[in-house]
Amino acid sequence: MDILDNTLEEFVELFQGSSTYFGASQPLGQTRGRDGKQEFRHWVEPKPMTKEHWLQHLKGEKYYGSVPIRDDNTCSWGVIDVDRYNIQHKEVISVIRKRKYPLIPFRSKSNGLHLILFIDGVVPAGAMRRKLIEIASDLGVNDSTTDIYPAQDEVDLTPEDWDQKRKGNFVNLPYQKAHMTTRVAMDNDGNSIKLENLFKFVSEYRLKPAEFKKLKIFQDDETKDYPPCVINFMKNRVQKGEGRNDAMFNVAVLAKKINPDAVMYQDWTRNMMTKVCSEPLHPQELNNIFKGVENKDYAYKCKTSIARMHCVSSTCIKRKFGIGANEALPEVGKLLKVNSYPEPYWILPIQGKSIRLSTKQLYQQQLLGEALLNYDIVWRPLKPTKRDPDPYRDWLDELIQNKQDMEGFDEGEEMDDVFNSRMTRFLEDVEDTTEFDQIESGNIWRDENEMRFKLETFRSFMKKMGYNWNEKECTRFLETGGAIPKKKFQNISSRHWVVALPKQTEHKNKDVKFVKAKAAWEDN
Repeated sequence: MDILDNTLEEFVELFQGSSTYFGASQPLGQTRGRDGKQEFRHWVEPKPMTKEHWLQHLKGEKYYGSVPIRDDNTCSWGVIDVDRYNIQHKEVISVIRKRKYPLIPFRSKSNGLHLILFIDGVVPAGAMRRKLIEIASDLGVNDSTTDIYPAQDEVDLTPEDWDQKRKGNFVNLPYQKAHMTTRVAMDNDGNSIKLENLFKFVSEYRLKPAEFKKLKIFQDDETKDYPPCVINFMKNRVQKGEGRNDAMFNVAVLAKKINPDAVMYQDWTRNMMTKVCSEPLHPQELNNIFKGVENKDYAYKCKTSIARMHCVSSTCIKRKFGIGANEALPEVGKLLKVNSYPEPYWILPIQGKSIRLSTKQLYQQQLLGEALLNYDIVWRPLKPTKRDPDPYRDWLDELIQNKQDMEGFDEGEEMDDVFNSRMTRFLEDVEDTTEFDQIESGNIWRDENEMRFKLETFRSFMKKMGYNWNEKECTRFLETGGAIPKKKFQNISSRHWVVALPKQTEHKNKDVKFVKAKAAWEDN
């Protein structure tokens, strides 16, 4: 492992982030049903990353991640995390180089792409985040499956309670098990770059802070007033099956904003179709689009898949022919579900800020708006239409589908106290028995040392307590507290859980003296 020792300092220099905490993951040995992606357990280690941690990652002993945003709200690297499994790496690399973006492409563990911008020095995290959003939109990859890191413009580590600190999101580090890994950087031909050659390759594209400030997205004068999505349609050419109709609807809206005369805007739209679409639409499809924009309430379709891939709402709202303030959707990052106890909470990166929400606040649009107002973010309610009767629920469904689960407790004693308290209440609330077969009837079997019960019994107890946990959430709680699943006991086959009896809290009598005093209204 001499190579690791020799290259470790260079690797740390490239991926150094927060000096207070870092991310950790552990494979669960199972894959996700909808896409076959390997599932991991994730959490944050509330301590600095040491040399040993970096080596453990590179040797393949552990899975670690770094937090790009530093404690002073600067960063030296940022990531466009393209989480698609069918992406053509070489095609994306070719576009990046043609447009002269100094990004380094890395294969992610799911065979997606991490496009990383490295700085020789530091820049404000907010500036990095906004720049990467612009580049992702220009490349046509800024959809709901893509995440931008740093996800925040600023962090706040001043609260004493670790759970109350506003922390940055971590990114999985590349080169895990460096001598035999697919999580590597790629050269301009898509070939893997060995760890010992990484620093030299990155150095060719690494920007000084002054160079970063000058990094621009190409924009000609003719299109400077257009919304970014239309400009990016023209740059990337919308292919058949990618949403040409939705793209052309936005083109027609732009045309009508430029010149509302029906003949003029329709001719302009037809001419633009050759620049926007790889194949033209059928004339009838185009006529249907014109009928749509004739509606007095016509507006850009910002929530369609093709529009979001190329969207930069913060830029669009400033353009002459861009969206209005009432149409703008906020820039939202990956939703985090923090599985703390007794109840989980949620972290929503929005407009560069990390907003902590309860389940109720996230579920109800009005409560979300009230919570965001505390952070000076105005939420404009998503209103139902004939086309979309429940847009907020659709928005929320998409967030939930792409969420990341995080373990929320940081101290073992805290978890032990919660687990012990809950199991004590469970034992008090549910009838116990010394006949094991009675657990099928919803009882708890117990002796002097341990208790055994069905998962359904514990889940019913939790529901009675007001926690509507599913089987996975109940299982996670029990495993974290040391409970073990079993299939058989006393020669009786029955799937159940076994755990040590909860510790009993000692109550000491206090020598309390009672003194009777006159009340204020009594005579002195």
